[in-house]
Amino acid sequence: MKRLTTALIAIMLLAPFAFSGGIVTNTNQSAAWARYFSRYSTLEIDAVYFNPAGLTKMNDGFHFSLNNQSIFQTWTIKNDYDLLNTDEFIGKVKAPLFPSIYGSYKIGKFAISIGVNPVGGGGSSEFEDGVPSVELGIASLPAMMAALGATGAYSYNSSLKGSSVYLGFQAGLTYEINDMISVFGGGRYVMVNNEYEGSINDISLATATSPLTNASVTTNADLYQGGTDGMQAIMDAQPATATLTFAELEGLGIINAPTRTALEGGLLALGVPQPQIDVMELQQSHGVYDVTATTLYTAAGALADQKLDAKQTGSGFTPIIGVNFSFMEGKLNVGLKYEFITKLELTNDTKHDIVTDTEGNTMFPDGAKVNADIPALLSGGVTYRLSDALQLSGGFEYHFDKNVNWDGREEFLDNNFVSVNFSAQYDISEKFLLSGSYSYGKTGVTDDYHSDLSHSLSSSSIGFGGAWNINEKIQLNLGYMMVLYQDDDVVSVDYTTNYDRETKIFAAGINFSF
Repeated sequence: MKRLTTALIAIMLLAPFAFSGGIVTNTNQSAAWARYFSRYSTLEIDAVYFNPAGLTKMNDGFHFSLNNQSIFQTWTIKNDYDLLNTDEFIGKVKAPLFPSIYGSYKIGKFAISIGVNPVGGGGSSEFEDGVPSVELGIASLPAMMAALGATGAYSYNSSLKGSSVYLGFQAGLTYEINDMISVFGGGRYVMVNNEYEGSINDISLATATSPLTNASVTTNADLYQGGTDGMQAIMDAQPATATLTFAELEGLGIINAPTRTALEGGLLALGVPQPQIDVMELQQSHGVYDVTATTLYTAAGALADQKLDAKQTGSGFTPIIGVNFSFMEGKLNVGLKYEFITKLELTNDTKHDIVTDTEGNTMFPDGAKVNADIPALLSGGVTYRLSDALQLSGGFEYHFDKNVNWDGREEFLDNNFVSVNFSAQYDISEKFLLSGSYSYGKTGVTDDYHSDLSHSLSSSSIGFGGAWNINEKIQLNLGYMMVLYQDDDVVSVDYTTNYDRETKIFAAGINFSF
């Protein structure tokens, strides 16, 4: 059963999926971002998240931004193991509501700002037919239960759902040192809520006669355990009987003929020949029955229905600093931001759990703690306005993944996650503008990091859209972006697993000032 339980441990720990950014960090934090990725040098209201040190470049007064993104992601996992019933598993991740809210008040050299957004997770995932790691474990059961008559064919039902939200509440203060330099200091309080639901039901292994199920194997286990208990009672009452055969026990009237027939029948069913049974001592027969009962109960446990219903909660704090540089009378702007590591310890609240070994250990022990730090992030960007109509920008993100505590999973990283982006914007008129973007993200994980629900892939993204300046105080942003992932093959001894994804984001937001 080891292969099944190991697989369950590996795949059911749903990591907080990130839609755009690092392994666990969302950086898709405004509608304007969806059309113009290079936001780390922006001087618009979503600078509250992307470039908070630049907020003093806005006009005096109040500025607000309300945004939502509808995000749809498909995970495709293929496995070529020839014993599997299914070779392709599809997972759907969706976040129809992915909001971000920003506000800032600027007066003179100062700007105070607040923001609320999902800095990690923010959606739900579902594998209606389970995942390959579960089926790999079940596919290994027929070989393990060949002695019970399993022929190799099997069937089962499985499903897996999870949701993850890392909600951030940010506040800070920006100060303009002079016309060229402004600085920011602030922080973000992060609240985490992860929920997991799953089941493995109706496992059935084919035999030449009736299938092996939890019920059928448990029934046989109970019969052998009954024989074990009966023989033990006889030896406890009369220790000398331990060396007697069934025939001798019947001759002394200690057991009757039907009992002898039943006990011998149990041994015959295990393949013990009758001549051997005739000379076996009671203690030997007891040992065979005892081992058989234990084996059957273990097998029944592997065939049993299992259910998962668990929640993880926790919170942490992220210090944030930033600096903005403005040159050439505002035509050239440079922004830098550093988010410190967010130390997170999540606590399990479990109603139903998955058993992971024969000792009764489970996957989400109620009350247990899990380390799930958010890596530190260094980001920056440059914006240059070539003319009144044309603006170009570039930026980067560097996630310090190797410095976190992920309960050992950080050891499966060769490099930190890094991404670069480039954007262009053209103002058609004072009211309408169009923009487009490209970004590339390079993951640093090894093959050992990948599992069905926590793999990380390098990707390219494209985005485009526009904005409508309804009047001097209100702007509407619309954007669409898609992520093109580089699928990855992980080669094992018996099979190869291929991981792939696709992501589509539709975004709309409104900015207003007064």
